[in-house]
Amino acid sequence: MIELPEARTIAKDLRKSILGKTITNVGGNFTDHKFTFYHDDPLTYSGLITGKQVTDIVDRNFYVEIVIEDYLLLFRDGANIRYYSQTSLVPPNKSKLLIEFDDGSCLNVTTSMYCMIAVIRNEDSVANTYYGLEINGVGALDDEFTYEYFVGLIDDKVGKLSIKGFLATEQRILGIGNGVVQDIMFNAELRPKRKVNTLNEMELRGLYNATVTTLAEMVAKGGRDIEKNIYGTAGGYPTILSSKSYKNGCPACGEEIIKEQFLGGSIYYCPNCQK
Repeated sequence: MIELPEARTIAKDLRKSILGKTITNVGGNFTDHKFTFYHDDPLTYSGLITGKQVTDIVDRNFYVEIVIEDYLLLFRDGANIRYYSQTSLVPPNKSKLLIEFDDGSCLNVTTSMYCMIAVIRNEDSVANTYYGLEINGVGALDDEFTYEYFVGLIDDKVGKLSIKGFLATEQRILGIGNGVVQDIMFNAELRPKRKVNTLNEMELRGLYNATVTTLAEMVAKGGRDIEKNIYGTAGGYPTILSSKSYKNGCPACGEEIIKEQFLGGSIYYCPNCQK
């Protein structure tokens, strides 16, 4: 799933691979995955962006954003974006969107669980509710995300939430979802279900610092090792707590990691290291 480390990694790779190229064809099998959500009719995408040039790739927190002259191509959630040097290398019948370029290369998009794909005219993009939150909000690696901003998010209502609920719901802090929040809480030595209003100042500062440093490390290492970049290579950040790693036990103390369902997804924590 695309969270901040993947959005930034994919953007960096796209700049190297497609910036300046002209789109020659748009296709895909648009109907066989009910959890692929398109903005408007995907059959119209070809007429909108074929013949246009990729003019920019924008760093976002939850979105992959490709600027195609006067249009935006946006991806979110479980969009698996892969770059191929030749269209003939794309696996057959595995495309939710196929973008071909003038040098014979292409981007092919498939779906994991669910995803959003959109082609939107630049001036119309702010009307999209979720994208509007993205461009008007603050991400965890933005300059505006100071400790003062962080604690300013905590009012009486938010204080009653769990730490996971505070960090990873309602897009309060852009780029943090159920995936990256696990390692943030581990590095902060705090349990997911603990109420925010029980944290003292030292713990709040520790949570803020863990948020910034954990995400910065994930980005610096090319994303998490449970996700892949546009070339199909896993990221270089070794995820501490995930469905693929929690059975290894706590890397700090060796204690068995607890897995529970909470707020619509799995949580993982060490009962010894996380307070």
